[in-house]
Amino acid sequence: MLGSDLTPRHGLRLSSLAAAVAVGSMVWLAARSFAAGSCPQHDPLRVLSSCQELVGSLAIRVGITAGIAVLLMELLSAGLRRTTEAMDDDRRTAAREGSARLDSR
Repeated sequence: MLGSDLTPRHGLRLSSLAAAVAVGSMVWLAARSFAAGSCPQHDPLRVLSSCQELVGSLAIRVGITAGIAVLLMELLSAGLRRTTEAMDDDRRTAAREGSARLDSR
């Protein structure tokens, strides 16, 4: 369904995906930069993964989660918009049918 400006009215747009990627990237960079200072200079117990690798992995997951949250909010907004438009169409149709019945009397 196209709007008056020939853009899709419902669903995900490229701008929504770009916003999700931008938010996810910003959250990833912020999480990585804030948490990197909490790692010690030397790992006393050299285990399979160091603190820096764990922080980086967690920052990536947090960024992906933030991007997914942006997409879910966009889908929720599109669904609410679609519901509102359907309810308005139903009200207009009912009002036209009601006025047509009154005119025929």
